Amino acid sequence: MNKRGFTLIELLIVVAVIGIIAAIAIPNLLVALQKSKQKATMADITSIGAAIESYIVDWAFAPAQGAILITALDHGWFRPFYIKILPLRDGWGTLFSYAAGEGGEHDFYSIYSWGRNGIDDGLGHGEYPVVALSDFNKDIVYCNGRFTISPRVKR
Repeated sequence: MNKRGFTLIELLIVVAVIGIIAAIAIPNLLVALQKSKQKATMADITSIGAAIESYIVDWAFAPAQGAILITALDHGWFRPFYIKILPLRDGWGTLFSYAAGEGGEHDFYSIYSWGRNGIDDGLGHGEYPVVALSDFNKDIVYCNGRFTISPRVKR
């Protein structure tokens, strides 16, 4: 038997090694994908917040209240002047929500992303650690120039 080739045991060992590597790499890849969506959402919210801050400097009050961002800010006068491209959806495809102050708080505003699950979790204020894939369901809230509910930044 002078035939060259791999034996069945050698092939099974290679398949087992590839399976082990895939079992380690795929969960890390899924977390990285979700984290990139979360960071993109936070960058979009920061851009929208900067545009609203510019609007407040000019007009002394926040743009009118709207349940979703498109009804509140996507007007012909806001979009080209304060922000060139208004992101309407977060990294998971859910429309951003927007709230503006009423009464004595004319310069108050909040921008909400409901996270991967797309629903209001009713979280309190503060930062939360991102340690599992389920943490991407948590809300991201930006109020008056800062994140009030967001993932904790590694320091």
